[in-house]
Amino acid sequence: MVDVGHFSLVAAFLFCVWGLIGGVYGATTGKRSYIRSAGNSVVLCGAFSVVAFIALAIAFVTHDYNYIYVWQHSNNAMHPVYRISAIWGGMDGSMLLWAMTMSVFSALVVLKRPAVERATFDWIPPVLSGATGFFLFVTTFLTNPFRVVPAGQVLTDGKGLNPLLQNPSMMIHPPMLYLGFTGFVVPFAFCLAALLSGRLGDSWIRATRRWTLVAWAFLTTGIVLGGNWAYIELGWGGFWAWDPVENASFLPWLTGTAYLHSVMVQEQRGMLKVWNVCLSIATYLLTVFGTFLTRSGVVQSVHAFAENKEVGWIFLGYIVAVGLLGLVLLLRRRKDLRPENPLESYFSREAAFLFNNLALLGICFATFWGVMFPIISEAVAGEKAVVGPPFFNKVNVPLFLALLFLMGVGPLIAWRRSSVKLLVRAFVKPLVVGSGLTVLFLALDPTRISAAVSFGLCLFVLLTIEAEFRRAVKIRRAEQEREGYAASLVQVVRRKPRRYGGFLVHLGVALMAIAITASMAYKIERDISLKPGESTEVGRYRLTLDRVEERDQGNYNALVAHIKVSDAASGDLLEVMHPERRAYTTNQEVTTEVDLRVTPLEDLYLAMAGLDAGPVGDGTHSHAPIDITKATVLLKVFINPLQVWLWFGSVVVLFGTGIVFFQGLLEPSYRRASLEASAVARAG
Repeated sequence: MVDVGHFSLVAAFLFCVWGLIGGVYGATTGKRSYIRSAGNSVVLCGAFSVVAFIALAIAFVTHDYNYIYVWQHSNNAMHPVYRISAIWGGMDGSMLLWAMTMSVFSALVVLKRPAVERATFDWIPPVLSGATGFFLFVTTFLTNPFRVVPAGQVLTDGKGLNPLLQNPSMMIHPPMLYLGFTGFVVPFAFCLAALLSGRLGDSWIRATRRWTLVAWAFLTTGIVLGGNWAYIELGWGGFWAWDPVENASFLPWLTGTAYLHSVMVQEQRGMLKVWNVCLSIATYLLTVFGTFLTRSGVVQSVHAFAENKEVGWIFLGYIVAVGLLGLVLLLRRRKDLRPENPLESYFSREAAFLFNNLALLGICFATFWGVMFPIISEAVAGEKAVVGPPFFNKVNVPLFLALLFLMGVGPLIAWRRSSVKLLVRAFVKPLVVGSGLTVLFLALDPTRISAAVSFGLCLFVLLTIEAEFRRAVKIRRAEQEREGYAASLVQVVRRKPRRYGGFLVHLGVALMAIAITASMAYKIERDISLKPGESTEVGRYRLTLDRVEERDQGNYNALVAHIKVSDAASGDLLEVMHPERRAYTTNQEVTTEVDLRVTPLEDLYLAMAGLDAGPVGDGTHSHAPIDITKATVLLKVFINPLQVWLWFGSVVVLFGTGIVFFQGLLEPSYRRASLEASAVARAG
């Protein structure tokens, strides 16, 4: 019987090969039949990739241990939900997920037929086929998840998924991250097609704006969910550690954010054309760089996959080849990318966006250098030097503070040139109030300068956003006297969804910045040990160990501590918390399951570090007897202030992004007609 998954994978790769060869021939000769055939190949590649992924999913659900990959990452005792997340729990399945999502994006682009010049669109199928074909090549020939066990072996159970990945966040985090990574292939393909065709106007920018926004939203979601996974699963009380693989996902987010801002300058003022081409190519290459880091073994991380240096070298060669191709095309078309207008004033929106881009790229370069420095030091000096959070915080915190300031200033300054009177009217009150908050925090604690400045800047941003919404609603209510405040607010957003959706994104970022600042500067961390009946105070809480319970959950055995949490001042019982220590039966691994008490002001975070000197506490899986009724429980206790606002702020960011994305549906019909007429006039 023909293996459906493997056959579909090979077919998808072959369609990509023809899409590349036939597409290049059609675009260079102008033969429409080849161009149409290349587009059809892109669509068929997407269809066969989806079939291959479904085949692998069926193999996991049905416990088909004839496949080596299924045997490595699943077992009979595992919860059915985690059989799905096990699909991308290892290198082979994750590469298939990457190739499949990229091929689906590519097929959607071809089916939608974006509004760009024909000469530009002719190059899009071969570029997409080349990018997707590379990942399908790696998946088919180097990391094929459909490899079968040797003949004669009968496997009735598997090794199981890494316990750290048996978490609800892992159901969503990797697909969101991969959708973000692969979505950036669309603006890259349009950019390369524009360079190849020589049609370097604004049409390719306008055509990719929403695709870029989708990719950015998915990547943002993936990064936030990854931080949430680290927060609740790893037991160290934080959500971001400047881990190399965390940084690898952060790098394209930074350049993608810069690109979303700078394309507005090109649309409005005909400037930053070379900048946008470079950002588009760099963002795509950084997504591939992240794949190189996680699969090559050059960095050590809890997020990394198994080491495969052959795959790593192939990815590195692909990055270099694509980078050189982009550079050659850019140099060839540099005369066509000259700016249409000069920068007239540093007190203008385009200047603010330019400074915003410089800050984002400064953070990107510093983070990239921190990731690569251990590798470079080992190659040069033979010794790997470790770069940790202190380096990243010292270099990046000032740049982040500058970004906060520009985030409050940039959207409110006029294009071309702003008057001093306008600047004073718009910013003097928010600056005074924000500066006052900074002075207050410095008076309370002069040692936390960065935190005080950050809180002041966040308040400055919030006040500028509030003032802009209040001004717009006031004008609206003057026009519609009987309209309520909430209705006027909705109509303001409807009339200019791109502008006010952007303000909501900035509002969410400010809320996230407040939470991150509070967590970095004012976190309380304690290691405590308790016997049953003993109590201790941490912050405003009194923690009392009631008892320890042992549970057999089939896939793992758990030791559960019952901790009574009371108000230290009043003695009132607030909650009973249950941190766990799990020992998995199949792969002999031990994990920590934290428990959280979440309030708007702070999170109380408990992680069970160990139990006496018993088998779970020392990390072994011995069956030595232990009297858990008398055992000492070792706990890590964290009080993380304002933590919930990090997650809430990310929701606000995505809500604002959604408003910008669906602006065509939100805008009144007369507004849409006006914009369409303007677009036609620009194209003409």
